[in-house]
Amino acid sequence: MPRPAFDSYDPAVAEAMPAITNLTGIPEYLGIRITEVGPGTMTAELDVRPELLNPFGSAHGGTLAALVDHVLGSVLYPLIPRGAWAATTEFKLNLLAPIHKGVLVARAEVISLTSRTAVVVVEAINADRLVGAAQGTVTISQPKPSP
Repeated sequence: MPRPAFDSYDPAVAEAMPAITNLTGIPEYLGIRITEVGPGTMTAELDVRPELLNPFGSAHGGTLAALVDHVLGSVLYPLIPRGAWAATTEFKLNLLAPIHKGVLVARAEVISLTSRTAVVVVEAINADRLVGAAQGTVTISQPKPSP
């Protein structure tokens, strides 16, 4: 699939993202780490810990959904104007295989971008196998003009 050209890509924003350690809420609890950022791409990961498992010993689907949601919006920040907000509008997630341990990796790729919306696909990998596939829409709110 041909990738769009992202003339708005800001390498300074992309370079700073893996160093962000002041996460809060669910991303902090899950221990999400951004490992790679490029023009329209982002890879993040988390360690599958016992408290993220369901009673059957597999990672709860919400763990994967939260990781997908995180990269779905975050991948846009190097592409949108500083001060703009990226908010997930919807996504569909296929849970393809159980996750029991190790590192869960999500790779997001922007396949469409306008000034108001983006469409992003995400692949999730664990132990060298595809465990999840997602596609979602993100609404972009432009920064408010200064008074």
